Amino acid sequence: MVRFADQVAARIDAVVERLSTVVDEIPSSGDEFGYFGDSTRQLLVDGGEDDVLAGAGYAVSYADRGCPPAMVWWAHRGDSVIERTHSVDPNSESFYDYASLRWFRTAKDVGQVTLSGPFIDAWGADDYTVTLSLPVTGPTGALGVVAADVDVRRFIASLIADLRGLSTPLALVNESDRVVVSTFPKLSTGLPVRPRAARRAAEADTLQRFPVSDYGWSVIPVAG
Repeated sequence: MVRFADQVAARIDAVVERLSTVVDEIPSSGDEFGYFGDSTRQLLVDGGEDDVLAGAGYAVSYADRGCPPAMVWWAHRGDSVIERTHSVDPNSESFYDYASLRWFRTAKDVGQVTLSGPFIDAWGADDYTVTLSLPVTGPTGALGVVAADVDVRRFIASLIADLRGLSTPLALVNESDRVVVSTFPKLSTGLPVRPRAARRAAEADTLQRFPVSDYGWSVIPVAG
């Protein structure tokens, strides 16, 4: 279990490293928004169609900076990388208030790597996604958040060989104990690892956990 948790952490680390490179190379002066627009697009171009990254982009911390909301987001569509538009006009009925969402809010407020999901990507991929986000800061404080969508199906595929070497049924769960991947057939992606009644029961056993580094995810053994 510990080894598998470490293997999951290593794969997350690889995505964090790619995003960190973008953040570390931010120019000290010039067009910050344009830089992140170009560099996050390049992440997808360099990764290719089969990359675990399904999307990437950047959003401005407008409340901290006293400026209008602004966001750029790119996504794989077949063998192309396209811009995915969001309404960032607060007066619009379709306003995408990214600042209220976990991937942005927690990364900015806590100041560290944040994993959000898995959730269904409602923008056309129609598949499970995990968003990995990093805060971006400057000399005067928060600038924004850079983030990437990880395709859960491809992420799981990268772990298949590791999973086959395990004899104990297990589940990889997020910070809310929802399943990312499990070797137990009844626990599919997105489901809570325990029913609500069991979670509330006073006699419920405490889950044994093997943390995935400090990302908030855990590997847990599950009963058959």
